[in-house]
Amino acid sequence: MKNKNIEKIKSALIAMLETMPIDEISATMLCQQAEVNRATFYYHYNSIQDVLTDIEAQVEREFLHFLAQSTVDSNGAPAKNFYIMFFDFVARNKNVCKLLLGSQYKSDFFNRAVEAGRSKVVTVMSTLYPNCPASKINYYYIFVSNGFLGLLNYWLNSGMHETVEEIAEIGEQVSYMGVKYLM
Repeated sequence: MKNKNIEKIKSALIAMLETMPIDEISATMLCQQAEVNRATFYYHYNSIQDVLTDIEAQVEREFLHFLAQSTVDSNGAPAKNFYIMFFDFVARNKNVCKLLLGSQYKSDFFNRAVEAGRSKVVTVMSTLYPNCPASKINYYYIFVSNGFLGLLNYWLNSGMHETVEEIAEIGEQVSYMGVKYLM
């Protein structure tokens, strides 16, 4: 069961980080924004940075859970719904993803997410292309993962005009064009 006060604190911090750096946010300001008292804040957290760490950990757990799901079709290729599920995950976490992708926030989250994705993609592509050298698969992954980060960044920061299905189709098509390199 989610604690309502924790969710209010997290939501308030995310909203505040859209307009100011973390080092300008005090516990008092955050409590006012979240409409909780300082005792409630300090009952759950020791600092503003602890809240941000908690937010990041929650998104990372959800992302790793997403990656653990079966995302291949009966031929071993990436399932069509993989891209929809991925962009749906981003859309549900859009404010946090914007924050984590933003240059003002320094985190290892995306490095860890990229490495977790690498494991999944290398496994899938090694099965699909058993004669392809691992180095080629790694180059493919670097290209696609950086492209996805750029696509995500653009989509999130340009107002998310495309639906989840439309942006998933773009991601899928770009990935499939790049897979020709492995053949």
